[in-house]
Amino acid sequence: MTHRTRTWLVAFVVGGLVMALPGAAIAQTDSNTTDIEVVDEHNSDIGEIKHRALHAIDKRLHTIARLTHRVEASNTVTDEHAKKLLRDLADAAEGLKELAAKIRAAETIEELRELVPMIGDFKINVLVKPKVNQVLKSDRIVAATKRLAEFSNKLEMLIDRAEAAGYDVTRPERLLKRMRLNLRAAYEFGAPVADMVIDLQPEYWPDPAKETLKKGRRR
Repeated sequence: MTHRTRTWLVAFVVGGLVMALPGAAIAQTDSNTTDIEVVDEHNSDIGEIKHRALHAIDKRLHTIARLTHRVEASNTVTDEHAKKLLRDLADAAEGLKELAAKIRAAETIEELRELVPMIGDFKINVLVKPKVNQVLKSDRIVAATKRLAEFSNKLEMLIDRAEAAGYDVTRPERLLKRMRLNLRAAYEFGAPVADMVIDLQPEYWPDPAKETLKKGRRR
């Protein structure tokens, strides 16, 4: 590859990265479905109440299983964040299984009307799920910006070599500078989210958890 070809390649690659980076952090969003009433409190059919309640618990346990797999399969989540998320997910699953056992053992409508609303107390859909999503995405942004920062150093070496060979590197240098500014902006935009939301617990709902998660989605 000639110096001239290499210089144009550098300009092309850097330019492409500059164009792609501004939306990298902003595009990170997550769904925020709401826990719903799973049982009509006026229903007097014990079997039906148990069936619907246990189905609601199973759905949440499936969600927890999917989230657990995502955390375990991630190659960018930090060890500290993974440990916290997996502990929270395991605690939630254990709590839901214990609640399911109590619901199965309940013998009266009164017992069920006390137990069933506790399903929503775990806040799996409105808190746990978006929290895990935001932490994983935040850590992905950090990892990506670090890799691209290392790549920018290699690009700088190519630009320096081209300049030493007598080529005009004004445009590649300008694009590289812009790329690094965008990298810094993406890091500062996405990196704080993980630590901002990771310690949120169901008892923090709605305040301050709801507003904190909303801020995380905006970043």
